[in-house]
Parts: sequence; structure tokens; C-alpha cells
Amino acid sequence: MTERGSTYNYNGRPSRASKESRDLAEKFATAIGEFNWQIDYLKFCQLLELEPGDYADQQYRHFQELAEALTRFNVESLAKMIDAGSSKG
Repeated sequence: MTERGSTYNYNGRPSRASKESRDLAEKFATAIGEFNWQIDYLKFCQLLELEPGDYADQQYRHFQELAEALTRFNVESLAKMIDAGSSKG
């Protein structure tokens, strides 16, 4: 069985993102995508304890934009961003 640590990116080169970051990126992107498909505005408000209104409308739009934006990046790219943002260098 091949370990996920040996994942290759689109150009056939070995991944440079850490396995932990790839796992986190995949879990987060999948969870947000699934949540987006399963939720509606009222359930979103209920979950986040928001009263329906202008602020809740804005937050729901931001959430939908987040879900859409995450689909534009592959897991490897997200993982590299996580690694770069969490490095202490």
C-alpha cells in the first residue's frame, strides 16, 4: 500500500506539502462542501445562533463564497498554503 506521504502533484513531482496538512485540507474542504449541500439559510442561522436578518444574510453569503472558493483549489495547493501559513520560519 502506498502511503499518502508519497502523493504526487499535477506535474508528476512528489508532493511538498506535509501529510498532516494534506489530511487537514482534505477534511476541511470536504466537510465545508458537504455542509453547504446539506444546509439551508435557516439551518445555517440556527447552527450559528444567528437571528435571520441583514447580518445573517451577509454571513450566509460569505459561507457560500467560502464553499465555492474551496472547490477552486486542489488538496495539494490547500495543504501547501496551510504549511506556509503555519511555519514559524
